[in-house]
Amino acid sequence: MSTRATYKFVSDWAGTHTAYIHHDGYPIGAAGYLNNQGRAISSINTFIRANEQAEITADHDSHADTDYRYTIDGTYITAEERVKEDAFGHTWQTDKFKTFWEGDIEDFLIIFCPHADDLKFINEENN
Repeated sequence: MSTRATYKFVSDWAGTHTAYIHHDGYPIGAAGYLNNQGRAISSINTFIRANEQAEITADHDSHADTDYRYTIDGTYITAEERVKEDAFGHTWQTDKFKTFWEGDIEDFLIIFCPHADDLKFINEENN
């Protein structure tokens, strides 16, 4: 099943750019996309080079079918999940998102990355 997500990168010098990936947008998958050989990705250029399936898109709202959206501003990440509503035995997506994570991108990777022990910034702090 596809779990779509957008990744918006905000930069004072490069502007704001957003990428879309069609699958693995849940937090563990996003942590994998934001992990570049053990280092946190904080720029759109590095993100696109590290993830060949990523497509540049206008903004978070360009894809109505996304389940997650991530905003990276320097080393700070805000992670949001689409709100789903249940009624009468049916579940449907709304156009609302709720924040489930805010904080340093390295902390996000530590919590959600499946191979957190391989992250270089953790290993450098422990040496």
